[in-house]
Amino acid sequence: TDIFRATKINQDPQYASRYMRWWFENHEGMPGRVPKISRSAYSLYYAAQKGVIFHSAGKFNQKKDGKKIAAAWKVLGEEEKQPYMDKIATLRALHKANEEWWNEELEAWRDKRIVRLRSGAELDPLKRHSMGLEPLCVCSKCGPLPPALPT
Repeated sequence: TDIFRATKINQDPQYASRYMRWWFENHEGMPGRVPKISRSAYSLYYAAQKGVIFHSAGKFNQKKDGKKIAAAWKVLGEEEKQPYMDKIATLRALHKANEEWWNEELEAWRDKRIVRLRSGAELDPLKRHSMGLEPLCVCSKCGPLPPALPT
């Protein structure tokens, strides 16, 4: 959606729609990105306390209630912070394993893409343009195009 929004602002809605169709066509079958995790144990504590305050008061004031949560975190002892520290350590380990899996899946997708491109697509950008074809994607996820096969 960020790509669409930026393209729509810089060009026009029709171009943005055409660009997104082209992008999805070029990235078909690509594995989805691993979700981000909380950055610290404090952020886990903050989220938990925010829910508690919201359910008890019916609203959450970022400025006032946020200061209360920060003060309560500073007062907590190590043993009270430990569950949050354990949870963030577990989340980081899980995230690292998922990132490794995603990188492997992305490499496999790139290899499949190269095989698919070599099986019938014209790889030379100038020839593609002269034939009226859309350019092939060379973004950071797709990687560089494979060299053209000798004819």
